[in-house]
Amino acid sequence: MKNLIKEFLKKTFINIRSADRTKELHDSILSEFKKQYPKYFEKCDWYFEKNISDAYGGKFKVDILGINKITKKYIVILCKCNNSNIGKNIYNSANTTIGEAARLMYGNDKKIEKVLFISIFPRKAPLFKQDGSIRGFDLVEENYKNRINTSDILYEQYKGVVEEINIYYNIKVIDNKINKKDFQPIDVNEISEMRMLYEY
Repeated sequence: MKNLIKEFLKKTFINIRSADRTKELHDSILSEFKKQYPKYFEKCDWYFEKNISDAYGGKFKVDILGINKITKKYIVILCKCNNSNIGKNIYNSANTTIGEAARLMYGNDKKIEKVLFISIFPRKAPLFKQDGSIRGFDLVEENYKNRINTSDILYEQYKGVVEEINIYYNIKVIDNKINKKDFQPIDVNEISEMRMLYEY
């Protein structure tokens, strides 16, 4: 089976705010989920960018929604793929994860089987200046995500129903790149697996 995450990552620095990139991210995440967890995938009907109730009495548009064909319960997947300047946003990212988990669970706690926050990070990520040149690198897995993660908090609050999955990859010859244009496209390798800690 084709690795859609790898294909997506080759172009991940191109048109980063486009709807096409978002669709490719969602397609690649769901494809990998199907590959890793076919028994969970097959029991659901799947939808992209679907509104469900939230804890504020409104609607929350989730990236990927699986609805169990028999029980009608939800598998919710929220996706992110951050490419650069990750360190300075790491606390905001963690706060968002904790807040969005509460927004989902307290609005749908009887309906949800599983919530997965699936994020993709380069292990070594560029720090760009305003002119597009590189001023340095973040060692994301080593210096940030292993130190600032939400896993323990999510487990304490939701006992494994909600969890964070981080997928890491390497950008080939990253030390030879000098500006943003050098990342359009990229070659990648050593993509880590999508693995739940708490299967259900």
